Amino acid sequence: MKRLALLLGLVLLAALGTSAVVEAQQGIRVIGEGTATVPADTVIISVGVQSINANTTQAAAENANHLNKTIDALIKAGVQKDEIMPGQSSGFISSQVEMRKPKTVNNKTTWENVTNASNMLTNSISIQLKTTDISRINSALDAAKSQGAVATVEGYSISDPGPAEAAARDKAIDNARSKADDMASAAGVSLGKAIDIEDYGFPDIRMNEPLGPESLGTISVTSYVSVIYAIA
Repeated sequence: MKRLALLLGLVLLAALGTSAVVEAQQGIRVIGEGTATVPADTVIISVGVQSINANTTQAAAENANHLNKTIDALIKAGVQKDEIMPGQSSGFISSQVEMRKPKTVNNKTTWENVTNASNMLTNSISIQLKTTDISRINSALDAAKSQGAVATVEGYSISDPGPAEAAARDKAIDNARSKADDMASAAGVSLGKAIDIEDYGFPDIRMNEPLGPESLGTISVTSYVSVIYAIA
């Protein structure tokens, strides 16, 4: 019985301790949001080649040769090897067209059904050109197109998002404090210090203005934080 009473006492003490911790942690929880906008310094270019051939193996060989020549032209135009992303994306479309074709035998014309099969194979690579020089971007596009490839600007980004993420996080914390001040004022209490801060999900990184004739666009990095403030 004494041991049971001791265990019950320990359980009660633990419960009281937990309750005290919860009470100490009571406060105002808010979600803060902050955005930092910075100029892009990297442009993303997609370069693709295609071939049409009834023989799939030949189509693949033609594409490989075409893409290699295009990459050589890009490098000669100033694209660095580490700016060409590893791996390729590919697509395959097979089509068959049936048509009636006349055939004359012994002065007698008959019609027969003829099926023409073709395979279209596409291969593309992605280039992350680390530059803000529009002339360098255009040079890469022209080099790819000179080899008969299709080259387009897919978007742009920043090579190191760390500083922008830190600036966005600072703004999110300031925003959280402002929200908490308003809530505390409305409730008639005084706001204390922050007792818990954590990132609320991953930063949201997105493009803004499109690529222009004079410069790249801008990138917005948005951070979210969850903060609990004590009530003084």
